[in-house]
Amino acid sequence: MSIQGIFYVALHVSDLKRSKLFYSEKLKWTLETDEAAVAGLRFGDGYVVLLADGGQTAVKPGGMHVAVKLSGIDAEYSRLKVLGVPVSDLLSQPWGERNFSFKDPDGYEWSYGEAGGGT
Repeated sequence: MSIQGIFYVALHVSDLKRSKLFYSEKLKWTLETDEAAVAGLRFGDGYVVLLADGGQTAVKPGGMHVAVKLSGIDAEYSRLKVLGVPVSDLLSQPWGERNFSFKDPDGYEWSYGEAGGGT
């Protein structure tokens, strides 16, 4: 056995329609699975599965944080801000990554990061 990376991230969401719009319309991830209680979206080599839970989800302590690697971080940061997505400051980390974070409608935290200086 060898670990190859993340297969997918599954999120229990309180409002599937709202979450699908956030990930597809605001983040521009590609909707590939669209069923009554589940949606799957591709972002680069990654995949997220949204699972409807009938409004029972509340983000719990010990929730998750996923860091997504991308290029063109300045443009994406500006685009999300224009769309009204509350994003953190765009930071240059001492280990060479530039990143920012944001939360989805259920409070799950994501970050976008780019190695090196960025453009």
